[in-house]
Amino acid sequence: MHEDGGRSAPERAARGVELWERGGRGLSPWARRIAWAAAEAMLCDEDERGELAPPGAEVCERAVAALDLSLEHGTPETRRAFGLLAVCLELLPPFVIGAFGRMSRLSLGRRLAYLEALESSRSGLLAMLLLAFKVPMCMAAFEEGAELALTGFDRESTAARRRLPGLGAGGRA
Repeated sequence: MHEDGGRSAPERAARGVELWERGGRGLSPWARRIAWAAAEAMLCDEDERGELAPPGAEVCERAVAALDLSLEHGTPETRRAFGLLAVCLELLPPFVIGAFGRMSRLSLGRRLAYLEALESSRSGLLAMLLLAFKVPMCMAAFEEGAELALTGFDRESTAARRRLPGLGAGGRA
């Protein structure tokens, strides 16, 4: 018998929301802090003055919670390996951008520069280190709210027409 015990789809969906809200056990508290610092840098934006502005706490929490939950359902070896990746992400700034300090303690601008340097690194291993965090967290971050609207998929279904910005309330593409 499946773990769901014959539950209906709405009951399974409600259980998924319940798991999401309570948080997973896939990341240790220190790895969660590292993931949060990385998410904050990945999802930051510029304000009206052109200065970096961190995303809202709910966006970072959604991103980190998704990573945490997905690792909770993984094997113990996967969780340990991801812990090692978190340590690497945290301790590599001196070697990648010459910034002495842990990634989570760098300023937002320096963290962003560090993550951009990882992404554009000639070493595929460094780029993959960033992608291990970026892909699962950004997928979850852009699934709801204003972030979803930025992607252009803020419609009732995939068959519905997209609402374009600047066309007013009745504007359609």
